[in-house]
Amino acid sequence: MFAKLGLILLILLFGALAFAGGMMAPDDWRAPMQAFAARWRDPPAPAVPHVPAAAATAASATTPATAASVVSTNALLVTSDVTAAAPAPGQPAYALQLGQFVDAGDADALERAAQGLGLPLLRIAAVDPNRAAWTVLAAGRFPSPAAAQDAAARVQAVLKLASTPVIKLPEAKPSS
Repeated sequence: MFAKLGLILLILLFGALAFAGGMMAPDDWRAPMQAFAARWRDPPAPAVPHVPAAAATAASATTPATAASVVSTNALLVTSDVTAAAPAPGQPAYALQLGQFVDAGDADALERAAQGLGLPLLRIAAVDPNRAAWTVLAAGRFPSPAAAQDAAARVQAVLKLASTPVIKLPEAKPSS
């Protein structure tokens, strides 16, 4: 029993000495460890919630900025073949994805915050491979992925977003 008590006291003494040594360490020794600890203690918050749901609300489909039809989320992905020059008549347009939402209220809040960017905002009704409906909020209409990427840093800084992926906008369907 005295051996266990002695071991516990030894561990407590070692912890107290390590704490005291850390507190008395020079600032130039502590700064890198404090920065490391801050990165692990306060990770950046995700930009938007990505929680799958069975369907998005109908309110998101009734706004005037909504795309003409529902598209697949896979159609919005930018693949490696987008670097090739596209023909002029059907040249694709690119945008920065600000968020992907199931709830239209979340999309509305981000859209209000993004009004001051001076970029056109577009809501795209999308369906993922599991047939779940989403509202994608996009900013800008850029001629190339590189042009969209050039604007990404400014958009992220203004809206305090961790990332803004470049997406390919769906082609506008001619109205009949």
